[in-house]
Amino acid sequence: MTLPATSLAIGVPGSGGWRQQFARPTGVLGEIAGHLMAMRNKQRSWWVLPLLEIHDQDRVLEVGFGSGMDIRRVSEMAVDGHVAGVDHSEVMLKQARRRNQAGIQAGRVDLQLASASRLPYADGSFDKAFSINVAHFWEDALTPVQEMHRVLREGGRIAIAVQPRTQGTNERTAREMGKMLLENLKQAGFQQVRLESKKMKPVSVVCALGVK
Repeated sequence: MTLPATSLAIGVPGSGGWRQQFARPTGVLGEIAGHLMAMRNKQRSWWVLPLLEIHDQDRVLEVGFGSGMDIRRVSEMAVDGHVAGVDHSEVMLKQARRRNQAGIQAGRVDLQLASASRLPYADGSFDKAFSINVAHFWEDALTPVQEMHRVLREGGRIAIAVQPRTQGTNERTAREMGKMLLENLKQAGFQQVRLESKKMKPVSVVCALGVK
């Protein structure tokens, strides 16, 4: 797949079936998709999360938390802070709440059913914000990034990572997606924007980083 460099949208080939379950899990298949994501994505997450430089007292937001595994990982990093997340899947919300029950009961984790394009938080609420393997499902790829910019404090950091996994994707696909992620961060007003990448199977992960 070749994506035009001037576009702010991020496209993914294919529709329906399992792709739809990873985009917005529902029902029994959605439960299975969530468990698959929890098992498959550890290596990718442990590469992306350190790029955010999360500290003990940080307030961190994840957009599109899926299975909730990264929420749990971040809550173990921001041990004196607060971790929040949004996802548009009721199935994933229930699964993520089960995985983060201890953090929720302690008042350190808050998970909500919400759209990436309309985050339910006040301006400047967070020190760090991230999204992993979700941006390529956004129909309007710029608005969620603008929302993440809004809810970050001045000097707050963002990381948006994508690892293309659909049939036919290759290293060129990853590079083109990386370019679009960078452009969206710039358009949303982020500074010090840069792209990191890491070789993984079946194709590299790209991560766009910026500072508000």
